[in-house]
Amino acid sequence: MSVQRIREAILTEARQEADKIVADAQARLDEQIQTAARKLDEEFKRRFGRGRQDAEQESRHQIMRVRARHNQALLRRRNEILDDLFRQAAERIAGQPDEQYRELAGAWLQQLPQDTAGELLCAARDADRLAPLVEELNRSRGPDAQLALTPGDRPELGGVVFRAERFEIDLSVDTRIAHLREELAPEVAAALFPPDVAV
Repeated sequence: MSVQRIREAILTEARQEADKIVADAQARLDEQIQTAARKLDEEFKRRFGRGRQDAEQESRHQIMRVRARHNQALLRRRNEILDDLFRQAAERIAGQPDEQYRELAGAWLQQLPQDTAGELLCAARDADRLAPLVEELNRSRGPDAQLALTPGDRPELGGVVFRAERFEIDLSVDTRIAHLREELAPEVAAALFPPDVAV
């Protein structure tokens, strides 16, 4: 799956979920504002006799605190939703059929120096899927530039990390998705969370 297709899949899914998320966030916001306004009105009436100016100032402060708490909760929820979308994209990549997964990993491995030996760190679950690809690559590399597949717990989501004697090259799904999240987060957030979903 190309980066462009991943990008399109993420944006499409974001747009599909936007209406639901906006409605849910707006309903929660309306309820919080109504509750806060009702409480503030009651408090205002109790304090009115002791000084209108103090009560108004306190009301403004309480509304500001409610807004701040709501905005913090909304920001946390937005980040959780974005994390989940990009995690789903990573799972789609890792869950491709073996042949497609090897084709994608093979394209990434073309970036490796042809004259340097090293380890290809991969997730244990990917070892059998990637072994034929590594064997094929080693047939085209010299005896001093062989690649050794090393299953383990890194990278977590998929792909490989090439470790040579003096450097590493990160060709993992983890890093690519992290870069995509950083690049696409504003665009996805704009589709999911229109500006009117705020206090």
